[in-house]
Amino acid sequence: MWNVMTTGSVRRVLRKCLAVFYLTTASFLSVQAQTGDTASVAGVGVELEEVTVSARRQGTILSSLTQLKTETITSSGLMKMACCSLSESFENSATVSAGYSDAISGARTIRLLGLSGMYSSMLDENIPTMRGLSATYGWSYIPAAWLESIQISKGAASVVNGYESVTGQMNLEFRKPHNSEPLFVNLYADDARHWEGNAAVALPAGRNLWAGLLLHGVSAAYVHDKNGDTFMDMPKYSTVHLYNRWFYLNEEKGIQSRTGVRYLHDRRKAGQDSACHANDGLPLFETFITNRNITVYNKTGIAVGNKEGQSVGIIGNFTRHEQASDFGKKAFDGVQTSLYLNLLFTSFVRSAAHRYTAGASLAYDRYDTEYLDSLAYNATPPTRFRCTEAVPGVFVEYTRANPAGWTLTLGLRADRNSLFGWMVTPRAHFKYDVGNYVIVRASAGRGFRSPNAIADNNRLMASSRRFETDEIPYLEMESAWNTGGSVTVYLPLQEDRRAALSIDYFHTEFQRQTVADTERDRHAVYFYNLAGRSYADAWQADLSLPLLEGFDLFAAFRYNRNKITYTGEDGARYLVDKPLVSACRGLLNLSYATRFKRWVFDATAQINGPSRMPGMNGYHSQKIYSPAFPVLFAQISKNSKRFDMYAGVENLLNKTQDNPVRGWSAPFHLDFDASLVWGPLLGRKIYCGVRIRIGEIK
Repeated sequence: MWNVMTTGSVRRVLRKCLAVFYLTTASFLSVQAQTGDTASVAGVGVELEEVTVSARRQGTILSSLTQLKTETITSSGLMKMACCSLSESFENSATVSAGYSDAISGARTIRLLGLSGMYSSMLDENIPTMRGLSATYGWSYIPAAWLESIQISKGAASVVNGYESVTGQMNLEFRKPHNSEPLFVNLYADDARHWEGNAAVALPAGRNLWAGLLLHGVSAAYVHDKNGDTFMDMPKYSTVHLYNRWFYLNEEKGIQSRTGVRYLHDRRKAGQDSACHANDGLPLFETFITNRNITVYNKTGIAVGNKEGQSVGIIGNFTRHEQASDFGKKAFDGVQTSLYLNLLFTSFVRSAAHRYTAGASLAYDRYDTEYLDSLAYNATPPTRFRCTEAVPGVFVEYTRANPAGWTLTLGLRADRNSLFGWMVTPRAHFKYDVGNYVIVRASAGRGFRSPNAIADNNRLMASSRRFETDEIPYLEMESAWNTGGSVTVYLPLQEDRRAALSIDYFHTEFQRQTVADTERDRHAVYFYNLAGRSYADAWQADLSLPLLEGFDLFAAFRYNRNKITYTGEDGARYLVDKPLVSACRGLLNLSYATRFKRWVFDATAQINGPSRMPGMNGYHSQKIYSPAFPVLFAQISKNSKRFDMYAGVENLLNKTQDNPVRGWSAPFHLDFDASLVWGPLLGRKIYCGVRIRIGEIK
């Protein structure tokens, strides 16, 4: 429940607390009166004249404050489904699509604006995360029970957080130890014998100091093979994830600091198993995957000078990620060591209407990876890739807030990449409030990304394709421009309720891109630099409508058009629809809550459009599309102050992709391919769980 705060109290809190640090580091933060956090637009603070608070939060909120179109999945939205992992938290979002990357490993992937999640920036409370090797399976490692909210913005994001964002940005807000109950527990089980436990502990550790511990454990040890193809429908795996957080706030000295340590260990076994495959003397196609990760970070903000809202912020993050994966007779192992530093200074010229943020950053990544293919017809010596990439950079961002209702932000950063040279990243965001009911937004900007050819295309390990790696050392830095905008209209209804209708369009145009070509040869994948056009268009319309007291409707429809140019061996170029990208998606969510949310009923319907399958006989292959398919979800929750019970069903219609593992009867032969995934792999799933809260929030 949010506390209602008057204009005066907000200003007093702003003067006392160093939340201004997050005005410099956050490219988008929703107004969180509960935590005392303030709003931020593209990393620059906005003075709030008033905070309007609702007693019951909707599951999905379109922010009216941020310059970028920002969709916030609230804690209520995260509870609409079991949401075991981050990747499963987007089933009620038309903006982000989530699905399995292949039919063996259990790895999940997401798409934003029709492009892979690797082209969006992922932030852990405004610290870049899930980069490089950790991105392959990282979407499955963060439990939704740890999160307060997820903020999703479209378009080129703030230069404050780096140069990598192309299609948008996702920011995870975790449970804060200084404003959480002392103990929160979430237990989950389903009919697939998937067991999961999550806990959050928060307690004061001294004057101005709070400590928190987040725990996550998963066990899925039962073998499933409902379609009888001798391959497990989901891997057997066990996961342990620990997150220790420390929060320090000294109002008198104007210091705020957050420190965290995370440790992850995940082991999974997939592919064929003797429990579902009668061994006839032939070797089994077994997959073993291990991931280990340790992350340490600190964020510190210090108020400086006599200007209200003037501060210095320091961010440091260290990550080491180890991955070992075996797919039958293929193997890919790697170690990534990363360091991220960011120094920011925020102030204003003459008045808060002219605010700027300037700073310097350093991103350091060291990769040591090895790829091995010992299939008889592909056998080659191990291919080892080692590289060290250091990227120092500087940036400045200026925001002009005009009393007439418009806000303009201009950002520019320059980075020197030790492998690819100079990168200049300009970005601009514009927002105009037309009266009280219409908001117009526009954005444009450039983004860059370093390719990791095999890690980025890890799903292709689940096939017999040979990897043509000769060109990998010569791949260029990827770069693209993103432009777009949106119009949001708020429609007043009865009893202070209002509906929100939003329409947006974004266009992404690549100048340089790494192409993973699986259509030149059905038995190989070729990596090379783009020669020609590659672009993505995304149209979307959203409607949020509170029909009655406690009864909400959210509907959305998205259409994608993605094109990419392939280059044949003879140099000829072919502009084709990008494979395995759904052309459209429709979403309808109905939610009803009784008074005080004692009972909550949720139902979600999705319709997923067709996607082009890769041509198996070259670029001139007849176009084959996957069928459109619906997916239905439902959940009932019984809530009380201390104890919640929930039960639900996913994929109610039991829709699954036919034959997701091609050539399963001969997995070590040329035509084996489990990477062509376009639909659900698991059938109907029934689940239940409990949430327990002990102690009072202080």
